[in-house]
Amino acid sequence: MWGLLAAALLLPAAILGTGAWGAWHLTWTETERDLIRGADVNANYVRLAIESLARTAERLTVDTDRIEAPPSDEGRAALRNRILDMVREQALVRAVVIIGASGRQLLHVDVRLNAGPSADPPGGDIEEALSRTPPGQVAVGRAYRSAADMLLALGWRRAPAGPAVIFVLDAAQIGIALARHTDSETDSVALIRDDGQILARQPSFDEPLPPFGPERPMMQLLAAGASQGSLMGATPRDGYPVAIAFCRVEAFPHLVVAVGRRRTDILERWQQVMVPLLFVGLPALFALIGLTLVVRRQQDALETALDGLEQRVAERTNSLREGEERLRLAVDAGQLGTWETELRTSQSTRSPRSIAILGFRPDLATTPVDDWSSRIHPADRRRVLDAWDRLVAGRQAVYHVEYRFLRADGSWRWLDSTGAVVRADPETGKPLRLAGTIQDITDRHAAEERRELLTQEVNHRARNALAIVQAILRVTHAATPAEFVQLVEGRIAALARAQSLLAAEGWSGAPLATLITDELAPFGTVDQPDSDDGGRFHLEGPAFRVRSEAVQPLGMVLHELATNAAKHGALSVPEGRVAVRWAVDEVAGLLRMRWTETDGPPPGFPTRRGVGSRVIETTVTGQLGGVVDRRWPEEGLTCDISLPLARARAGPG
Repeated sequence: MWGLLAAALLLPAAILGTGAWGAWHLTWTETERDLIRGADVNANYVRLAIESLARTAERLTVDTDRIEAPPSDEGRAALRNRILDMVREQALVRAVVIIGASGRQLLHVDVRLNAGPSADPPGGDIEEALSRTPPGQVAVGRAYRSAADMLLALGWRRAPAGPAVIFVLDAAQIGIALARHTDSETDSVALIRDDGQILARQPSFDEPLPPFGPERPMMQLLAAGASQGSLMGATPRDGYPVAIAFCRVEAFPHLVVAVGRRRTDILERWQQVMVPLLFVGLPALFALIGLTLVVRRQQDALETALDGLEQRVAERTNSLREGEERLRLAVDAGQLGTWETELRTSQSTRSPRSIAILGFRPDLATTPVDDWSSRIHPADRRRVLDAWDRLVAGRQAVYHVEYRFLRADGSWRWLDSTGAVVRADPETGKPLRLAGTIQDITDRHAAEERRELLTQEVNHRARNALAIVQAILRVTHAATPAEFVQLVEGRIAALARAQSLLAAEGWSGAPLATLITDELAPFGTVDQPDSDDGGRFHLEGPAFRVRSEAVQPLGMVLHELATNAAKHGALSVPEGRVAVRWAVDEVAGLLRMRWTETDGPPPGFPTRRGVGSRVIETTVTGQLGGVVDRRWPEEGLTCDISLPLARARAGPG
């Protein structure tokens, strides 16, 4: 009697416990995958940004001899203008400082304000970092507070006794850029030196944060030489538990990107997964507990009196049937099949759902255990049967396995099976009956295979990106090598921004407004609805998601329009403005975009088509299948672009 009651309680408890463990394992696996991917994408972003600054610094050191003993103010002004041209597309750069071989500051250029020289040296420990960094490598200083902002200095020196170029970066903007590449708005992300100094972070900070101590688990892993990993840690200020994934920056191993997610957010996600299971499992468990108490009271009554024995037995039988019905409903709601095996006869009895999952004929509800074990995939059979033997021998009370099973129709299905001992010999304790559940998880494994295919697709897109770079090099023409380098770097930077946006969106496309904002960021700011400060760009249009194949070509078109405006149009003067508007014409099946320049120099119809114009026309008509129309009214250039929705919109066109 008590053995049956224990089995009745054990089965739903095992189902509920297994479901809770599985939900937690799935939630944690998804969290770890998201954080590792965010750390890896951000590490690649930081590497590309620093390599671009290093190349710029290397070119600038060639010009430092001009200002060691400047012949005139005009010479210094020319070098300052050259610096502004070289870092125009470096959205994170706030200022460029050149330090002579003697340690004296030779030139300070404020990139944002286009201001003249300043005597204020860069803060942090950048000079100390430069002194201990080998020539040709990038030195990174600590974050420090200026009069209004948190800043970060990077330095580069060609020779030990030579001049140095220092870039002053906006630490808050670095944190914002890193946050774009995380999978959750509540995730935190930080750029850290391997000595524990926090260089940039999102959420941002108003004062330099204390460095991570060597006792922290992540710092211990870094000290041991780990290049990436995941662990549980705590936030530096309030000590909240967080899951952390970190990744060293390739080619800059002294820099580390860490992405964190609070444990409370992970628990909230797990609770969302657990709600359906608890909604079904807990009522069934409580019902069985109540049934157990009722049966116990009835048994006590039977021990004291035999009157009404038949009536009480009937009542107990009816209660057990009701409990079994509740259990059946709970199992059906969870898409689970059940089975029982009598070890004395080696016969297994299965529920109709189990029979359907295994692909047996409906009349084969009871079959020998061998009929089941012989259909297990050869690669999984030894592992499954070992777990079964341990359960039969009484060495473990519960087992849980996943394996492939051959159905009668010849198809292989992935199954998740749990089992437990529900009856044992009261004298020897040897198991006599096993019971468990079975579930078809083929769809889950198919989803994992699709994720693998997505990884292969990312590799394919990387090869396509290299092909686009080769095309950029072929079509770019310039009068001087320096101009050629500037044009090529600008187009490759536009390609890299589109590539980073695609990676952050899981290669499923990207929001049009985000794509436009990212591509125009090197040329100025965008109007913000909650700010009184006007930007150089105004964006207006409905929510629209660009399909993945069109993100990179459309990004290149926007970059070429902005580059032309910076050279000849509205962006060539401080008061110039650009408006980008778009609309979806469902009737015509078109995405209509309009680029409008105002307050620029007087426009004139161009006498020849430049490379940028050819790139715009070729990309719109050839790659996107659209139409481009440019006009030059008195207000400035107006460029209309019409793209087929089937080629431009993510999902059904």
